Amino acid sequence: MRCFDSGVLLKLYLSEPNSPQAVALVQETGAPPPLTELHRLEMKAAIGQKHGRGEITATERDAVLAGFENDIAASVFAATAPDWPAVFARAEALATARATAALCRTLDTLHVALALELGGTEFCTFDSRQSAMAKAAGLAVVP
Repeated sequence: MRCFDSGVLLKLYLSEPNSPQAVALVQETGAPPPLTELHRLEMKAAIGQKHGRGEITATERDAVLAGFENDIAASVFAATAPDWPAVFARAEALATARATAALCRTLDTLHVALALELGGTEFCTFDSRQSAMAKAAGLAVVP
């Protein structure tokens, strides 16, 4: 199963560097990407931050949020409810074992742990530190 960092999913809704690659990564799986409460939270926060930094207008923010919610309702994503205590335990173990070498932030480590707990075999990210953490954890990193 292919799992996605929320930074990749954000590129489906906003034109950013690597947006075409993000679309291709999602489309080539042929299956709806897993979406958890963490993804939803990070997507909404990131879209709000884009507005707060003046990168998008309030109208654009509202349209992107509406599009995201419409896609959730249309089952574009596979709603997934992980065992959160297990995810956090895995993230703590990853941080203990790999944080010094990977220099990966907490939320990025949490996404890697989430992918592992969901049974993921591939992980999509454009973040180099998160990529190093995912590889060290045994996930195939795409791209």
